[in-house]
Amino acid sequence: MYVNLYPGKQLQATKRSMLLIGLFLFLGGGYALLREFLWLDTFREGWAVASGALMVLGLIPLAYGTDIFRFKDAFFSMTPDRIVYRLTLLGTETRVEWQQIQELRITEHIITFILKEGAAIKMRLGAIQRPDIARHVSRSIHLAALEQGVMINGRKPSPPEPALQI
Repeated sequence: MYVNLYPGKQLQATKRSMLLIGLFLFLGGGYALLREFLWLDTFREGWAVASGALMVLGLIPLAYGTDIFRFKDAFFSMTPDRIVYRLTLLGTETRVEWQQIQELRITEHIITFILKEGAAIKMRLGAIQRPDIARHVSRSIHLAALEQGVMINGRKPSPPEPALQI
């Protein structure tokens, strides 16, 4: 199962916002720097450095907004062997093998994978943009954990009952 957590419309809106923020910072810093050099009688070094830093800071969102730097895909992928996900466009990819999982703690907002070596990996469902997709991911992990026989919220899943035969 593969779910794209950031569809095209949301990605375009994010790029547009980054472009506008970058332009605002870059042009605002540039105006302040020009003002320091050309229009004011006294030169203030601190203001000039701050204006230059604002311009440089504006270049980063500008680069993301114009696709010079590319956002990573935000996704959720689950196979019978592993779970792989990246919840944000700038986040890191997390990979969890089903064999490593000792227990799952599932709440409305967080899924915690408790590993056999004692470590815990938290998956924040609030980082997923759409609540319906977050519920779908949570239910899918829950059902897969039942199939894998992993303990969920302190309870071991019961074996499936045989189908009725007539």
